[in-house]
Amino acid sequence: MSAMLKKLEDELGVELFDRSPNRIYLNKTGEIALIHVNTILRNVEQMKLDLLSIAQQKLTISIAFCDPGVRWFCTPRFAVSHPEIEIKDDLYDGNNTVKLLTDRAYDIVVTPGKIQDNRIASQPFLPDQVFLSVPKDSWLLGRESISIREIPAQPLLYPQLGGYFLSQIEMIVEKEHLPLKLVKNNNNITQHLIRSTNFLATVSTLSIELRNDGVNRVLIPMSDPELKVFYFVSYLKTNRKKIQSFLQWSKECQRII
Repeated sequence: MSAMLKKLEDELGVELFDRSPNRIYLNKTGEIALIHVNTILRNVEQMKLDLLSIAQQKLTISIAFCDPGVRWFCTPRFAVSHPEIEIKDDLYDGNNTVKLLTDRAYDIVVTPGKIQDNRIASQPFLPDQVFLSVPKDSWLLGRESISIREIPAQPLLYPQLGGYFLSQIEMIVEKEHLPLKLVKNNNNITQHLIRSTNFLATVSTLSIELRNDGVNRVLIPMSDPELKVFYFVSYLKTNRKKIQSFLQWSKECQRII
């Protein structure tokens, strides 16, 4: 410590302390230097706060969602809750989730389950499940739930958007050779067909509010375990500070839902 103080005095070209055999005291010059040092330290702290404020104003968080339903649910709500943060959101196909994070292609990946990797944390987020949209004159009316495996041969409408639930439905239909015919079109055409035909359709809990199937439709929960999911917010542990606001919002979102 004595050497450091002596070096400071040498750099300033003045003596800052009066020395006795056992103690040293700030002299008048040292007291003036202390005033300037405190001012410098306050300015440094203010600089940190100013820079952090600017960084937060320009903060962009990139998120990849495994299904359009959870994407439609999250993106507008988080944008309203945190207008100071820009969100860049995409869908991903469910493959190479770890690589998307470790390559920093995205800050967050919303996954249909917990990722087992010691570099990645997965925080529980939201449940979701598929409903079958049926016309009010359907023979299925009155069912408390139904399995996709029980539905006889007929068209099943599905918007060509990709995502976790579509992949699950396609997997079940193909693997078990179900007689359903998946009719996939863009979202607008699918919506029109739902309103103008008696075709069956599907919708998930988190996407219901963006789908208006009309007054002549009833939603029946689907009982298949493959058509239920609990989403997780997955992220690199080293990136936690950047996405802290989203993590906190996701916890609050759970309480609201």
